[in-house]
Amino acid sequence: MARHAVDPVPQANGEGRRTVTRRRRRLGEILVEAGLLTPERLEEALERQKRTGERLGKVLLEMGIASEAEVARAVASQLGLEYLDLTQVLPDEQAMLVLPEHMARRYQVIPLRLADGKLTLGMVDPLDVLALDDVRRHTGYEIVPAVITLDDFQRTLNQYPALDENLEAMIREIRVRTPDEEMGLDRLRQLVDEAPVVRLVNQIILQAIRQRASDIHIEPQESRMRVRYRIDGILYNVMTPPRDIQAAVISRIKIMAEIDIAERRRPQDGRIAFKVDEREYDLRVNTMPTVFGEKVVMRILDKSAMMVGIDKIGLLPDTHRRFEQMMGKPYGIILLTGPTGSGKSTTLYSMLNRLNSTERNIITIEDPVEYHLPGINQVQVNPKAGLTFATGLRAFLRQDPDIIMVGEIRDEETARIAIHAALTGHLVLSTLHTNDAPGAVTRLVDMGIESFLVASSVIGVVAQRLVRVLCDRCKEAYSAPPDLLRRLGVGEAGHHAPVTFYRAVGCEFCNGVGYRGRTGIFEIMILDEVLRDLVAKEAPAAAIREAAVARGMRTLGEDGLEKILLGITTPEEVLRAVYVED
Repeated sequence: MARHAVDPVPQANGEGRRTVTRRRRRLGEILVEAGLLTPERLEEALERQKRTGERLGKVLLEMGIASEAEVARAVASQLGLEYLDLTQVLPDEQAMLVLPEHMARRYQVIPLRLADGKLTLGMVDPLDVLALDDVRRHTGYEIVPAVITLDDFQRTLNQYPALDENLEAMIREIRVRTPDEEMGLDRLRQLVDEAPVVRLVNQIILQAIRQRASDIHIEPQESRMRVRYRIDGILYNVMTPPRDIQAAVISRIKIMAEIDIAERRRPQDGRIAFKVDEREYDLRVNTMPTVFGEKVVMRILDKSAMMVGIDKIGLLPDTHRRFEQMMGKPYGIILLTGPTGSGKSTTLYSMLNRLNSTERNIITIEDPVEYHLPGINQVQVNPKAGLTFATGLRAFLRQDPDIIMVGEIRDEETARIAIHAALTGHLVLSTLHTNDAPGAVTRLVDMGIESFLVASSVIGVVAQRLVRVLCDRCKEAYSAPPDLLRRLGVGEAGHHAPVTFYRAVGCEFCNGVGYRGRTGIFEIMILDEVLRDLVAKEAPAAAIREAAVARGMRTLGEDGLEKILLGITTPEEVLRAVYVED
């Protein structure tokens, strides 16, 4: 990332001249002064630099002496430039639009701010004179370089507003046919059936499916329309076309979803059936009025994606055994906990698939029914008709069920009926919103359920989160820096330095992201006599957690750490998904 020797700092100005300033301190000296490096380790790094010819910044990273952000901050200090953390500073979309993505990718730069004729340019290598000159010539702005990390560059590049040639041609054709953004309803109805709009919307959906997106966001902005895909839990910009095609695109989606295109003042819901490569997809469409027009979100449901086995959701061998032990019980409640988007539905459907057989009567009540499971009786919540989780559960008990799945326990009434079902010989599966497994049983008590009923009915609790999986084709090993090991509690887990972690790099296979797919990290608490006694005595969640860990429960943090050490994911992913105490 940076050289150790003293080099001039190039700064391009609007007239094409470059001013030269001298660096006062060396990178190694700055890191030593900051306490990130000892003089002995610096000498070791400099010796390695002489042998390899690599820049000192890269040597320090490979040796695990300093993190990428620490080196970037030191480089910025060394050159008298600003360091920008792109997890905290969002690039301005108008700034990104002045530089094509291919140039940003080639020079590893991100346009960040545009003001007073100056373009702030985030650079992985701020000493790249060629990049500074070419960006200045292309944009016509004076360039103000700032230092960013390679990781931030790669992540932000995937949010670059870009269009391929085919999409640009479709957009141009739509714009020719829509000279007036405030066109009448009759003209709009005619336009949404014309070929360019049909092709563009189909292409947006098709591209999202082929990129494994779970959601499509079509968002009106002040001057443009933004299209984003959620892939592996992260939103990425895919295009930012002109705003004057917005009405046509959104109306086309509303027609496909069979909702009223004339209604723009209230939210609406609809569904689109879409077929790609002989696979059927169900798109749940929701529209929402905003100050700049209607926003549309399409949730993509792949019917085959939910049909994963228990062995495919990310359980490690010992956790898998605990999971199977819990599922083997004939009656009681199994609770899944975690925030929205943590994979609870996938785990629930995987459990139902495993338990499904002709000898069992399985009934579910869901809001909504996301996937249709053959051989299982699924019921959709309908509050307007008086069908809630509670009323549905009451009816289920008269349907001779063996297994009941309740989409979510939201209130005391639902919780009480579910517990009654469990105590009368039924296996009940449900979800609850708590941060961890021990918190689930105390949450039921907080709802008003007597602690002895909770203790006698709950079999076990599964807390889970989702983390992105490293791309096997490009992930890169490195020695974990001590501060990161401390944050993850590696010393306490019995591991000793040097410890090898893996970082995301990015390649063609993973679209330059460095990750491909997601996996679960789990915390499974099975209630035995000791834990039941604590629950019955209304012990605090912390005491229940301590006892559960002593009896073999692997915490979310520990499960995540094990997946880091196995090279499945990165420390950043686990720290993002799980609160890990220092």
